[in-house]
Amino acid sequence: MDEAELGAKITELEVKKTDLINRIKKVNARKRYKQYEDKALEPFLEKTRDVDVGPLRRQRRAIEFRIATQAYTPKMEKELLKAAKKLDDQLAQFHEVERARRKKRYVIGDLAECEKEITEIETQLHVIRDELKKLYDEARTYKSASRKGIKFGPAPDDGLVTLEEMGVVIEQK
Repeated sequence: MDEAELGAKITELEVKKTDLINRIKKVNARKRYKQYEDKALEPFLEKTRDVDVGPLRRQRRAIEFRIATQAYTPKMEKELLKAAKKLDDQLAQFHEVERARRKKRYVIGDLAECEKEITEIETQLHVIRDELKKLYDEARTYKSASRKGIKFGPAPDDGLVTLEEMGVVIEQK
């Protein structure tokens, strides 16, 4: 690899590294936001920890099932509808609790996704940094050699015989 190729490869890797760093900054900002959101939900969820909506939902479904599958007199059906309406009103009171619990699950999922993405990006950054380190070392070698007057590449054919070639010639005689 000559100096021009080396410089192009270093520039390419630096651009990739910068893009990854910008991505990790965005993911970290999103993670911080989700952590604040989680922290904000915590007091409300702690206060409403004992609220259980499941039994109310089951009762409501059971009433709907009874109304749909069995024949009742209009008066009995009206009573069942009143009971269903009463359960709906109770469920409406707990709508915010259910919403907060659902949001908490989504926030936890988003935090896990952020952690996973950060780990992937850090792995990619580590690989790029290792490769850049090797390329920088190689570039340093080129620069120090050019200062000393040493040139890399194929040797010019000036008609001189190397020691290795002389050894081969001597062995052939």
